[in-house]
Amino acid sequence: MQENILIVCAMRKEAMRIAEKLDLKLFDENTYRKNNITLLITGIGKQKSAISLTHYLCNNLKPDLIINIGYAGSTDLEIGSWVNIDNVYNYEWDIPGEERYSMSDFGNKKLILLKNKNLLVAPCYSAEAFVTKTDLKDSAVFDMELHSIAIICDINNIELLALKKISDNLSLENYYENINMKDVFELESFMDFIEHI
Repeated sequence: MQENILIVCAMRKEAMRIAEKLDLKLFDENTYRKNNITLLITGIGKQKSAISLTHYLCNNLKPDLIINIGYAGSTDLEIGSWVNIDNVYNYEWDIPGEERYSMSDFGNKKLILLKNKNLLVAPCYSAEAFVTKTDLKDSAVFDMELHSIAIICDINNIELLALKKISDNLSLENYYENINMKDVFELESFMDFIEHI
């Protein structure tokens, strides 16, 4: 039996070439589908991704696996490299004396790690805006959606794999320098890492 796989991307420009490579057909305004694979475009940010994914799950068969693909910033990881996210945190979540970055009840499940020496492994902090400075000391990735997706996967007992392509390192300046580099802003190569799935 084939697994029911849902690929989640925030932006249409992230999703279009992935849909084309997988030969997925437009199903509705924000969804592409073929056989057991669906691609959902959620919109940017934790709220939009949570709303879109929840709406999808209320109206469709629950997937066995969600794969989140997208661009991300980082503290110091190489621009253009792929990162397999092992843990995800909410960058703005801070209840003094109780919780920081993580809620105690949801969103703490480990994400799927692939056995691939060409993939870096790092945690991801989901933020409401581009992160251009931080007090985090270790290598980390920054995006704007993954923590909400992780919470929903945790609540619904759905496995989650997150692959992020590094577009910049703590600088919007670097982001705009790299935005025209095709090798940095292509996402279809994520398929090389999941062929066995």
